[in-house]
Amino acid sequence: MQKQGMAWDKIAGLGALKTFVAPCDLGVEKTLSFKGRLLDKRHYKLILNRTGRVMTPDGETLCILIKNYLSRDLLDAIRPIVRKVAHKRVAPGNRGDAAGTGMLPRRRSDGSLSLMKGVPRLEDLSDEDFYRLNPAREGVFGYIARDIRGGKVYPARFTAYKNVLPSELRLMSELAKEVSDAYRLFAKDKWEAQFKAARQTPAFVLKTPEGVMPISTATCNRNWRTAGHVDRGNLKEGYVVMCSLGNFKGCALVFPRYKVAVHFGEGDILIGDLANQLHGNSPLLNPDGTVPKPNELPERLVCIFYYQAAIAKCCKSASEEMDFVNRRKKGDRMYSKA
Repeated sequence: MQKQGMAWDKIAGLGALKTFVAPCDLGVEKTLSFKGRLLDKRHYKLILNRTGRVMTPDGETLCILIKNYLSRDLLDAIRPIVRKVAHKRVAPGNRGDAAGTGMLPRRRSDGSLSLMKGVPRLEDLSDEDFYRLNPAREGVFGYIARDIRGGKVYPARFTAYKNVLPSELRLMSELAKEVSDAYRLFAKDKWEAQFKAARQTPAFVLKTPEGVMPISTATCNRNWRTAGHVDRGNLKEGYVVMCSLGNFKGCALVFPRYKVAVHFGEGDILIGDLANQLHGNSPLLNPDGTVPKPNELPERLVCIFYYQAAIAKCCKSASEEMDFVNRRKKGDRMYSKA
C-alpha cells in the first residue's frame, strides 16, 4: 500500500519538521486542576494542524504531527475492524477521569449504593453527560498485562472482540507497523527505549513477519470526547502513537499545561507524551465546523498504540506466563521482576 501526501524523502527525518514552542507552562499543580474536566478553546493558544513538532518551554518534545501519512486503502480496510474493537460503552466503565464523571459508587438494582466505584450508568448521568457519553465507545485490541480480577490472577494475554479473525489481526498489525515506522523516524530515541522493553516479552507485543514492534496494545475509541486525564499504565519512557478515521472537525487533542492543541484527521499520525502529560479533547464538530445535534454526530474513530509498562514484568512466553500464574500462591508477589 502506497503512502499518500508528502514524498517519503521529505519526511525521512526530524529536519523535515517545522518546530513550534508551547506558549507557556502552567506547572504541575495548576494542570492537576484540569483532571476530569472537559477542555475547549479556552485551554489552548497554539493549535498544530500541519506537519510539525511542538516543544515544551524547557526543550522537551511534547508531540509530533505527521499529516497524510496513512494510505486510504489501509484506512478503508481497517475502518470496520476499529468499529468492532470500539464496542464497549464508556458508561458504565472504569475510566472516570477520561469520562469526566469521576469514579462514583455503583448503584445496585434496588437503588442502594455499593462499595464498588466506576463511571455511572447512563440513567444516572446528568443530561449533559448523557448526551456526551451515550454514543461513546471504547475497546482494546492486543495484549494486556497480568492482573487480578475477582480475586483470581490472570496471565498476560491477547484480548480483542468476540470472533476476531486472523485476517483482522494481520490488518491491525499492519497498521501498527505503519505507525511504528513513523514513530521510529520522528522520535527514534523514544522508539528505541520502548523497543528495548518490548523485545524482552516477544510473546506479548504486536508483530508482523518482519518481527516484533514496540507496541503491545491498541485502544480504539468511537465518538468519545475525553475529559482531562493521563494515560495510566503506559511505558513512561516511551510515547503513544495515534491515528484517527472519519470525516469530522474539532476533537483536537489538548494539552492544557502548555496551552497546546493538535488536530489530527484521517490519514494523520500523532506521536505524543500521553503517559506523562494530562490531555483531553475539544468538542467534536461536523465536517463544516458546525455543532452536531446530539443524535447526529459525525463518526470519529481513534486508534491509540502503546506499550503497557507492566508487560515488561511478565514472562517471555505464553507457556512461562501460564506456568508462573499456576505456581503462584496466595500472598506471593504479582510479578517476580522488580
